[in-house]
Amino acid sequence: MIHLEGLLAGYGGLDILRGVELHVEQGSVNCIVGPNGAGKSTVLKTISGLLQPRQGSIVIDGVNLAGKSPATILHAGVVQVPQRNGLFAKLTVRHNVLMGAYIHRGRRKHLEQRYDELAQRFPILGERPDAPAGSLSGGQRRTVEFARAMMLNPKVVLLDEPTLGLDPLSLTTIRDSVRAMHSDGITVLMVEQNVRFGLALADQATVMSAGRVVLTGTADEIRDKPDLMDVFFGAARNSDSGASTPT
Repeated sequence: MIHLEGLLAGYGGLDILRGVELHVEQGSVNCIVGPNGAGKSTVLKTISGLLQPRQGSIVIDGVNLAGKSPATILHAGVVQVPQRNGLFAKLTVRHNVLMGAYIHRGRRKHLEQRYDELAQRFPILGERPDAPAGSLSGGQRRTVEFARAMMLNPKVVLLDEPTLGLDPLSLTTIRDSVRAMHSDGITVLMVEQNVRFGLALADQATVMSAGRVVLTGTADEIRDKPDLMDVFFGAARNSDSGASTPT
Protein backbone atom coordinates (compact mmCIF):
# COMPACT_ATOMS: atom_id res chain seq x y z
CA MET A 1 0.00 0.00 0.00
CA ILE A 2 2.66 2.52 1.07
CA HIS A 3 6.16 2.12 -0.36
CA LEU A 4 8.87 4.69 0.31
CA GLU A 5 12.15 4.21 -1.53
CA GLY A 6 15.33 6.27 -1.10
CA LEU A 7 13.47 9.24 0.37
CA LEU A 8 15.50 12.39 0.95
CA ALA A 9 13.77 15.45 2.40
CA GLY A 10 14.40 18.23 4.86
CA TYR A 11 14.36 21.94 5.55
CA GLY A 12 16.52 24.82 4.33
CA GLY A 13 18.77 22.61 2.26
CA LEU A 14 19.47 20.21 5.14
CA ASP A 15 18.25 16.64 4.70
CA ILE A 16 16.38 15.26 7.71
CA LEU A 17 15.37 12.09 5.89
CA ARG A 18 18.42 10.30 4.54
CA GLY A 19 17.27 7.54 2.24
CA VAL A 20 14.18 6.31 4.08
CA GLU A 21 12.87 2.90 3.00
CA LEU A 22 9.46 2.00 4.40
CA HIS A 23 6.73 -0.45 3.44
CA VAL A 24 3.28 -0.50 5.02
CA GLU A 25 0.82 -3.27 4.25
CA GLN A 26 -2.72 -2.45 3.16
CA GLY A 27 -5.20 -2.27 6.02
CA SER A 28 -2.52 -2.40 8.71
CA VAL A 29 -1.53 -0.03 11.50
CA ASN A 30 2.18 0.82 11.37
CA CYS A 31 3.73 2.80 14.23
CA ILE A 32 6.95 4.75 13.70
CA VAL A 33 8.99 5.16 16.87
CA GLY A 34 12.41 6.56 17.64
CA PRO A 35 14.22 9.31 19.53
CA ASN A 36 13.61 13.03 19.11
CA GLY A 37 15.02 14.32 15.85
CA ALA A 38 14.85 10.94 14.13
CA GLY A 39 12.68 12.33 11.31
CA LYS A 40 9.44 10.58 12.25
CA SER A 41 7.05 13.50 11.71
CA THR A 42 9.03 14.57 8.65
CA VAL A 43 8.09 11.26 7.02
CA LEU A 44 4.39 12.05 7.41
CA LYS A 45 4.77 15.62 6.14
CA THR A 46 6.60 14.36 3.07
CA ILE A 47 3.99 11.71 2.30
CA SER A 48 1.13 14.23 2.61
CA GLY A 49 2.87 16.78 0.38
CA LEU A 50 3.43 19.41 3.05
CA LEU A 51 7.15 18.91 2.45
CA GLN A 52 8.57 18.19 -0.99
CA PRO A 53 11.15 15.38 -1.22
CA ARG A 54 14.49 16.09 -2.81
CA GLN A 55 14.80 12.53 -4.03
CA GLY A 56 13.03 9.18 -3.84
CA SER A 57 9.58 7.76 -4.46
CA ILE A 58 6.33 7.68 -2.48
CA VAL A 59 4.13 5.00 -4.00
CA ILE A 60 0.66 4.63 -2.54
CA ASP A 61 -1.74 2.10 -3.99
CA GLY A 62 0.50 1.79 -7.04
CA VAL A 63 0.79 5.53 -7.79
CA ASN A 64 3.96 7.55 -7.24
CA LEU A 65 2.89 10.70 -5.38
CA ALA A 66 6.36 12.09 -4.69
CA GLY A 67 6.42 15.82 -5.35
CA LYS A 68 2.67 16.10 -5.87
CA SER A 69 0.65 18.88 -4.24
CA PRO A 70 -1.22 18.29 -0.97
CA ALA A 71 -4.51 18.66 -2.89
CA THR A 72 -3.52 15.95 -5.36
CA ILE A 73 -2.47 13.64 -2.53
CA LEU A 74 -5.75 14.30 -0.72
CA HIS A 75 -7.68 13.38 -3.86
CA ALA A 76 -5.65 10.16 -3.96
CA GLY A 77 -7.15 9.19 -0.60
CA VAL A 78 -4.37 10.20 1.79
CA VAL A 79 -5.25 12.40 4.78
CA GLN A 80 -3.18 13.58 7.72
CA VAL A 81 -4.23 14.41 11.27
CA PRO A 82 -1.75 17.03 12.50
CA GLN A 83 0.15 16.84 15.73
CA ARG A 84 -2.03 19.39 17.54
CA ASN A 85 -4.38 22.38 17.11
CA GLY A 86 -6.04 20.99 14.01
CA LEU A 87 -9.55 22.30 14.72
CA PHE A 88 -11.16 25.70 14.33
CA ALA A 89 -12.02 26.45 17.94
CA LYS A 90 -14.95 28.78 17.26
CA LEU A 91 -16.64 26.50 14.73
CA THR A 92 -18.99 23.74 15.83
CA VAL A 93 -18.14 20.08 15.91
CA ARG A 94 -20.36 19.50 12.86
CA HIS A 95 -18.77 22.28 10.82
CA ASN A 96 -15.25 21.12 11.68
CA VAL A 97 -16.02 17.57 10.59
CA LEU A 98 -17.80 18.60 7.38
CA MET A 99 -14.77 20.67 6.42
CA GLY A 100 -12.89 17.40 6.05
CA ALA A 101 -14.76 16.88 2.79
CA TYR A 102 -14.45 20.40 1.42
CA ILE A 103 -13.32 19.06 -1.95
CA HIS A 104 -16.85 17.60 -2.28
CA ARG A 105 -18.67 20.59 -0.81
CA GLY A 106 -21.25 20.59 -3.60
CA ARG A 107 -22.64 17.22 -2.44
CA ARG A 108 -24.35 18.45 0.71
CA LYS A 109 -26.79 15.57 1.11
CA HIS A 110 -23.99 13.02 0.74
CA LEU A 111 -21.83 14.81 3.29
CA GLU A 112 -24.64 14.96 5.84
CA GLN A 113 -25.19 11.25 5.39
CA ARG A 114 -21.49 10.60 5.87
CA TYR A 115 -21.53 12.70 9.04
CA ASP A 116 -24.37 10.59 10.43
CA GLU A 117 -22.44 7.41 9.60
CA LEU A 118 -19.39 8.67 11.46
CA ALA A 119 -21.52 9.62 14.45
CA GLN A 120 -22.12 5.91 14.94
CA ARG A 121 -18.37 5.43 15.25
CA PHE A 122 -17.61 8.61 17.16
CA PRO A 123 -20.45 9.38 19.61
CA ILE A 124 -19.30 12.96 20.31
CA LEU A 125 -20.51 13.88 16.80
CA GLY A 126 -24.07 12.99 17.73
CA GLU A 127 -23.93 14.12 21.34
CA ARG A 128 -22.50 17.61 20.80
CA PRO A 129 -22.75 18.54 17.11
CA ASP A 130 -23.38 22.22 17.84
CA ALA A 131 -20.72 22.64 20.53
CA PRO A 132 -17.78 24.90 19.66
CA ALA A 133 -14.71 22.75 19.14
CA GLY A 134 -12.81 24.92 21.60
CA SER A 135 -15.13 23.81 24.41
CA LEU A 136 -14.16 20.13 24.09
CA SER A 137 -11.62 18.20 26.11
CA GLY A 138 -8.33 17.21 24.52
CA GLY A 139 -9.48 13.66 23.86
CA GLN A 140 -12.77 14.86 22.39
CA ARG A 141 -10.98 17.28 20.08
CA ARG A 142 -8.77 14.48 18.86
CA THR A 143 -11.85 12.36 18.15
CA VAL A 144 -13.33 15.19 16.06
CA GLU A 145 -10.07 15.44 14.14
CA PHE A 146 -10.15 11.71 13.42
CA ALA A 147 -13.77 11.91 12.26
CA ARG A 148 -12.93 14.83 9.97
CA ALA A 149 -10.09 12.80 8.45
CA MET A 150 -12.52 9.97 7.67
CA MET A 151 -15.10 12.14 5.90
CA LEU A 152 -13.60 11.28 2.51
CA ASN A 153 -13.42 7.53 3.14
CA PRO A 154 -9.62 7.70 2.82
CA LYS A 155 -7.34 4.85 1.91
CA VAL A 156 -4.57 6.08 4.19
CA VAL A 157 -4.63 8.09 7.43
CA LEU A 158 -1.42 9.62 8.77
CA LEU A 159 -1.48 10.29 12.53
CA ASP A 160 1.19 12.55 13.98
CA GLU A 161 1.60 11.87 17.72
CA PRO A 162 -2.14 11.47 18.46
CA THR A 163 -1.65 11.25 22.26
CA LEU A 164 0.54 14.34 22.58
CA GLY A 165 -0.52 16.46 25.55
CA LEU A 166 -3.47 14.27 26.50
CA ASP A 167 -4.35 13.04 29.96
CA PRO A 168 -4.36 9.27 30.62
CA LEU A 169 -8.17 9.09 30.56
CA SER A 170 -8.22 10.39 26.98
CA LEU A 171 -6.03 7.55 25.75
CA THR A 172 -8.99 5.17 25.68
CA THR A 173 -10.73 7.53 23.25
CA ILE A 174 -7.67 7.61 21.01
CA ARG A 175 -7.30 3.84 21.16
CA ASP A 176 -10.95 3.31 20.17
CA SER A 177 -10.65 5.82 17.32
CA VAL A 178 -7.59 4.14 15.79
CA ARG A 179 -9.25 0.75 16.11
CA ALA A 180 -12.32 2.13 14.32
CA MET A 181 -10.13 3.20 11.41
CA HIS A 182 -8.47 -0.21 11.37
CA SER A 183 -11.79 -2.06 11.38
CA ASP A 184 -12.88 0.02 8.38
CA GLY A 185 -9.89 -1.28 6.42
CA ILE A 186 -7.99 2.01 6.44
CA THR A 187 -4.21 1.86 6.34
CA VAL A 188 -2.85 3.83 9.31
CA LEU A 189 0.70 5.15 9.55
CA MET A 190 1.23 6.62 12.99
CA VAL A 191 4.05 8.47 14.70
CA GLU A 192 3.73 8.06 18.45
CA GLN A 193 5.91 9.32 21.27
CA ASN A 194 4.15 7.10 23.82
CA VAL A 195 6.01 3.98 22.73
CA ARG A 196 4.10 1.36 24.68
CA PHE A 197 0.73 2.81 23.66
CA GLY A 198 1.67 2.98 19.98
CA LEU A 199 3.10 -0.51 19.76
CA ALA A 200 0.07 -1.97 21.56
CA LEU A 201 -2.16 -0.58 18.78
CA ALA A 202 0.06 -1.44 15.83
CA ASP A 203 0.42 -4.50 13.62
CA GLN A 204 3.79 -3.38 12.29
CA ALA A 205 6.49 -1.13 13.74
CA THR A 206 9.28 0.94 12.27
CA VAL A 207 12.23 2.23 14.28
CA MET A 208 13.97 5.36 13.00
CA SER A 209 17.16 7.09 14.04
CA ALA A 210 19.04 10.02 12.46
CA GLY A 211 16.75 10.15 9.45
CA ARG A 212 16.95 6.48 8.58
CA VAL A 213 14.91 3.34 9.19
CA VAL A 214 17.05 1.07 11.35
CA LEU A 215 14.59 -1.72 12.12
CA THR A 216 11.21 -3.00 10.99
CA GLY A 217 9.06 -5.88 12.13
CA THR A 218 5.83 -6.73 13.84
CA ALA A 219 4.96 -4.56 16.82
CA ASP A 220 5.43 -7.58 19.09
CA GLU A 221 8.91 -8.21 17.71
CA ILE A 222 9.99 -4.62 18.32
CA ARG A 223 8.42 -4.51 21.78
CA ASP A 224 10.20 -7.75 22.75
CA LYS A 225 13.69 -6.44 21.97
CA PRO A 226 14.65 -4.99 25.36
CA ASP A 227 18.22 -4.07 24.44
CA LEU A 228 17.14 -2.07 21.41
CA MET A 229 14.27 -0.41 23.27
CA ASP A 230 16.65 0.67 26.02
CA VAL A 231 19.03 2.19 23.51
CA PHE A 232 16.33 4.23 21.76
CA PHE A 233 13.84 4.99 24.47
CA GLY A 234 15.43 4.42 27.86
CA ALA A 235 12.87 4.71 30.62
CA ALA A 236 10.02 5.14 28.13
CA ARG A 237 9.85 1.38 27.72
CA ASN A 238 9.13 0.96 31.40
CA SER A 239 6.76 3.89 31.77
CA ASP A 240 3.13 3.39 32.64
CA SER A 241 0.92 2.72 29.61
CA GLY A 242 -1.13 5.80 30.47
CA ALA A 243 1.81 8.20 30.50
CA SER A 244 2.96 10.24 27.53
CA THR A 245 6.74 9.91 27.43
CA PRO A 246 8.60 11.96 24.79
CA THR A 247 10.72 10.09 22.28
